[in-house]
Amino acid sequence: MPHLELLMSLLAGFAGGLIGTLWGSTVSPGLLARGGTTGSRALRLDTARRLLAGGLLYGASGAALGFLFWLSWALVALVGAPWPAVGVLFGLLCWTGGALPVLGLMRLRLQESWRVVVVLGVEWLVGCLAVGTLCALTWHRIV
Repeated sequence: MPHLELLMSLLAGFAGGLIGTLWGSTVSPGLLARGGTTGSRALRLDTARRLLAGGLLYGASGAALGFLFWLSWALVALVGAPWPAVGVLFGLLCWTGGALPVLGLMRLRLQESWRVVVVLGVEWLVGCLAVGTLCALTWHRIV
């Protein structure tokens, strides 16, 4: 049974990561384009190669988060919580510990505009919440 849980957590995490890719290729470019260019950096259009690379990055990140979910035994300390709450909490924890520091450093060190930081932050938040929710659903169905 643990092997099935691990495999399903990895697959759920990968699928959740791909939701981040979908958001990043459909919603984020429109939000970023409304502000024009940021400094000397222009918004780069997605090519098939860039979409594939982004999908692999999001998928691998999602699978890593799925593995982390499996290692945490689906946040076993939250015994009475419904599975959607566990998934959302896990997604928020992952976003807070992983994406938020990077976004903050983009703003502080690279002096990226708040608009860009917020758009990318929401993109990663959607991905993290999707990973957490899909992993929690998987565990709810298996256990």
